[in-house]
Amino acid sequence: MTTTLDHGSRQVGMLRCELDPSNVYPTLVLALRDMRRANERDPVTGDGAGNEWWAGLAVGMAVLDTLSGEEPGVRQRFEGLLTRHGVPAEDATIIWMLRNSLLHGYGLPKPSQVSGRNVLLTPDHDAYALDTSHAGIALVSVPVFCARLVERIAAEAKGDWDVSLINTDYQYL
Repeated sequence: MTTTLDHGSRQVGMLRCELDPSNVYPTLVLALRDMRRANERDPVTGDGAGNEWWAGLAVGMAVLDTLSGEEPGVRQRFEGLLTRHGVPAEDATIIWMLRNSLLHGYGLPKPSQVSGRNVLLTPDHDAYALDTSHAGIALVSVPVFCARLVERIAAEAKGDWDVSLINTDYQYL
């Protein structure tokens, strides 16, 4: 399967993440702004082509974690978020394993963890977020993953996420 909803040429709605004079933000707003900044896109609107920097991809995985909620069973929550938003179950599992590899070791999953596939990252802007159409390969376009898949799910899932607030200007006395 391939993430057919998430291609480089497809336009998606994006949440606006404005700065607030109170300096108090939901975690999702901060994570989206940081992912966008790492991808060299506008932090407020998400506009821009994006880049291949793994840091943006890692923050994109944190955005998806935030969107998945707080119920027990992290894997089920995470994969469930993806499948509810049109990502095929096989792709959701590959993304889950990539998430774990990035967040726990800043690397790629072993083929044995993803049905014998080699996960490869590409800077291709005219690709799918995850392309599994090639035998033995799971090709992840970093800019498309962040600017299409993550942004699309964030816009579709608004209100379904962890609403913890963070004061970015907290003054400890």
